[in-house]
Amino acid sequence: MIYLLRHGQTAYNLERRIQGRMDSPLTSLGREQSQAMGLTLRELLDGSDGFDLIASPQGRAQESAQIVRDAAGIARPITSDARLSEVGCGSWEKHHFASICARDPLVEEEPCFLSAWANYCTDGEGLDAAVERLWGWLCWAGKRDLVVVGHGVAGSILRALYVGEDRDGMLRYHSARQDVIYRLDRGWVEEIPVR
Repeated sequence: MIYLLRHGQTAYNLERRIQGRMDSPLTSLGREQSQAMGLTLRELLDGSDGFDLIASPQGRAQESAQIVRDAAGIARPITSDARLSEVGCGSWEKHHFASICARDPLVEEEPCFLSAWANYCTDGEGLDAAVERLWGWLCWAGKRDLVVVGHGVAGSILRALYVGEDRDGMLRYHSARQDVIYRLDRGWVEEIPVR
């Protein structure tokens, strides 16, 4: 079973800037969201010590993971895995999404950021490369019991891969949210609201 979490709100999230491989600090709300995810996770784990905690090596995920770990009462250390990093967004990084849409109106017509990135971010990591990286991680995860702290777009791709979506289905997935925990279990994804 995998409990998949997105890092808490960052300064770039608040400003509606694209982060990708860049980083910005958690906001006070982001720290509160991470704390709430940890407390909800404490209830879900119900004293189980069989879960490993793995996080993207990016600062926002690492800081969120530490807050989650403390609030959830997870004794095991945080392990970093670069395969969980956010997708690379090339020249889009640091820019407001609205400015990207203003330069290319077709971007705004896409159903979600994942679709816009996959179809129009020509110098980013690319969907095929991201899928290969995240599929490799998912195969490694196998039947392990894990708590994972990652990112919005990478988390969307992980969820889509887990349930077996094709490319078209995947490109309708909205970024992972910061107010839910996603439980990936037996081929299903369940959204658990954070209290």
